[in-house]
Amino acid sequence: MKRQIIFYLLLLFIFSTSVVNAQKKSDYHQNRWEKYRSEKIAFLTSNLELTPAEAEKFWPVYNQMDKERWEAQKMRREVEEKVRDAGDTMSDKEVIELTREIAESMQKEGALFTKYNEEFLKILPPQKVLGIYKTEKEFRMYMIKKYRDHGRNPKKR
Repeated sequence: MKRQIIFYLLLLFIFSTSVVNAQKKSDYHQNRWEKYRSEKIAFLTSNLELTPAEAEKFWPVYNQMDKERWEAQKMRREVEEKVRDAGDTMSDKEVIELTREIAESMQKEGALFTKYNEEFLKILPPQKVLGIYKTEKEFRMYMIKKYRDHGRNPKKR
């Protein structure tokens, strides 16, 4: 009886430890995501040179687009995982279905860009809409360089 109690306590301890570690990992990723979003917003704000009236209209639309784009990209990544994990044993019917999923996920992303491009053109001058795309690319390049440099300099970790 005593051994059973010790065994169950040990199982409880192991389970609770794994739950705590999973929560810490989740918090870590959430903090990194929030830091990334804050940095992106600051970068876009400083580079787009929006007037206060433009910013008031722009940010809600941009944030909604970013949310929808994230979901579409998540769906595409899931499809890409299926492609990566696909074996030679798939039937032609399964392969055709998978290729259609790929095309559909890309089409959804394209439709989002088309939809939000038109929304941005309603609230910003065309040059600033073009600036959104340029600035997003510059931000991606900035982040790649930042993390590449961070990896080269272990003292910054």
